[in-house]
Amino acid sequence: MAAAAAAKTTTRRRRRGVLDLEAQFAFFRSQHRHPVNAAAHALLARALAARLGFALAWKAALATQLFCWTWQGPAVGDLPEVFLMEPFLILLQILNKQFGYEPYPGFSKNVDKKMEAILRENREELKQRKAT
Repeated sequence: MAAAAAAKTTTRRRRRGVLDLEAQFAFFRSQHRHPVNAAAHALLARALAARLGFALAWKAALATQLFCWTWQGPAVGDLPEVFLMEPFLILLQILNKQFGYEPYPGFSKNVDKKMEAILRENREELKQRKAT
């Protein structure tokens, strides 16, 4: 049962191509949807940059992200994808939230649908883990 859930998760991750902006942004938003999480990221980045300077803060943030991803257990194969897309997705999120920017009409609606599907799959996976 656990192997089937892991295979399903792996399949879902594989379907999310690096250049599939909707899927990438939906996954990003599903992982960063809580306002406290978003505020903590912003405050920590600002505090680190003020205290350590930009270059050292960037290295500290990178090390922290690597530690957190390793702790959460993502596939090592996802890391290049994350490093490539994460800065762009952060910028896209800022533009989207602050200015209502969409790369093309209907982008936000499509992302919302995909994000809800991801969250639904995550809830189902969690229920399956608790049942076993």
